[in-house]
Amino acid sequence: MRFKKGNRWSNTKGQLRYKIWRQNIFELNKRKVGLSKYYVCVKCKKKRKTTRVLHAHHIYSWKKFPKLRYERLNGIVMCIKCHNGFHRKYKFDALDKPNLLLEYIKDNKQIKEYIYSKKNF
Repeated sequence: MRFKKGNRWSNTKGQLRYKIWRQNIFELNKRKVGLSKYYVCVKCKKKRKTTRVLHAHHIYSWKKFPKLRYERLNGIVMCIKCHNGFHRKYKFDALDKPNLLLEYIKDNKQIKEYIYSKKNF
């Protein structure tokens, strides 16, 4: 993943933390969903051996919930098509309402448990 100048990174420590978070999201997905062989989109179940066409998406948004940014369970794997479709459909409403992700994905148990565990956050 390349980081462009002028991006959200003010220092290399934040960049490193994000890379580690992203790697953790993909490894967790591979172990739980992909049976240690594939990375799997949680929406359309597309399986891939590389992360090239997949995105790590925050359940609780990066901007509105800075304390949850690097939390391991605050992320899911989505293919580019599903990720862009989610943001086209819900736009900025998704920043404040993580329940919209649950609605979009059609009731994922892992996401539901995480959202309800952080409800009072």
